[in-house]
Amino acid sequence: MELSSIRVTTATGTVELSPDRPHVIGRGRESDVPVAHAKVSRRHVELVPEPRGWVARDLSSNGVWQAGARAKQLVVEGEVRLRLGGPDGPEILLRAERPRQRPPAVPAGFDAGNAEAETVLAGQGRAAGPAPRSGGRRLGPAGRLGGAGPAGGAGPAGGGAPAPALAGWLRMLPTLVWLGAVGFTLGALVALR
Repeated sequence: MELSSIRVTTATGTVELSPDRPHVIGRGRESDVPVAHAKVSRRHVELVPEPRGWVARDLSSNGVWQAGARAKQLVVEGEVRLRLGGPDGPEILLRAERPRQRPPAVPAGFDAGNAEAETVLAGQGRAAGPAPRSGGRRLGPAGRLGGAGPAGGAGPAGGGAPAPALAGWLRMLPTLVWLGAVGFTLGALVALR
């Protein structure tokens, strides 16, 4: 998952914090987001980037309040309003997006635009499209090559082998080759022990 930055708005302005480390909101000089108020501790709230999102943790003795109730820890999704030091303490606004799913890594040399490069598992096929042609003949009922008639003819031609089954095996060939290579490699590793 890819975590975006978090935006913190206080009475003095807005700060955007990166997800590379935890950040502290408080009265102390070392705070990433300073809030100068008597109810605010030097280290009042810690914003921690986690895989599930930004987490706001209360580090203070006076507390963090959300909607009138004390909160020790909460995941920030969307916009969250907090009060520091009490239900009437200074307000801060936290804004964080939900973590985004990273797209899967594409192997080097893979052409995503090549529709024939896909691997299809056994028993699965592609969505139905235009009827495939073979030597000027159309596929007839049950996927068999038909005669020269416009509807594909009635009888099988060329031995009557079902063309879709062969096409399915051909689509599975990359998977079968890959599985064979993995099996060979594992066998070689076991033999070397």
